[in-house]
Amino acid sequence: MPENTSATAPATAAGAEPTAPALDPQARAALAALMTSRANVYRLPSRCYRSEVDNALARDLTSEFAFASDDPTLVEALDTMRTALADTDEAALEQLAVTFDRVFFGMGPLTARHAFPYESVYTSDRGIMMQDAYAQVVRAYREQHLAKDASFTEPEDHLAVELAFMATLADRAESFLTTGDASGDEAADQTVRQSLAFAQSHLLSWVDRFCIDLDAAASADGADGFYPSLARFTAAFVREDALLLNDMLD
Repeated sequence: MPENTSATAPATAAGAEPTAPALDPQARAALAALMTSRANVYRLPSRCYRSEVDNALARDLTSEFAFASDDPTLVEALDTMRTALADTDEAALEQLAVTFDRVFFGMGPLTARHAFPYESVYTSDRGIMMQDAYAQVVRAYREQHLAKDASFTEPEDHLAVELAFMATLADRAESFLTTGDASGDEAADQTVRQSLAFAQSHLLSWVDRFCIDLDAAASADGADGFYPSLARFTAAFVREDALLLNDMLD
């Protein structure tokens, strides 16, 4: 999700001072590191839902992706994802691609279970695409001067895009914090509030149900496979991150 304009601190009235005192350098550095970590984690499932697993993703996840958590659900799910991609050969990648197309796009037997990764499907009365949620997330992106990557042709309420949006907001918050002053701190605080609002209005309204469907649909290829574990990781992380942001803002 590339930005249409560069991230700048929100404007204030002429001569206005920030409404809160500046953070001390140690707290600011810790928060900046947390924002960087959040962005990196959001980018992982975003990539997984965007397109099929390839060698680059398998390599990154198994050997380069750094992650630590006190939540055993997250740790176990990520470990299982890594195990599923360890020593992946072309035949295994092909099978993962078959699962991707069957579960997310409905390709294959009509009786197969699916999990369509669009917010509109889970929040509209008719369970179809391009409904109110689509218009709402487009508006949310535009308010942040952001637009979906044009090379990705799925609608803006696709899960990959919503997760990428959260990653971008986390990157912005980190950037604001690195200015090292009260104005940057306040801009970061506003960005975190916007992140929580988006999670509450959108991700939390449908991701749990989608992940239950994904777990069930992909478990036809084995309950310990990559996509069932991705479902568990996604649901747990979105919930935990929203709780984290809520606690930060209390």
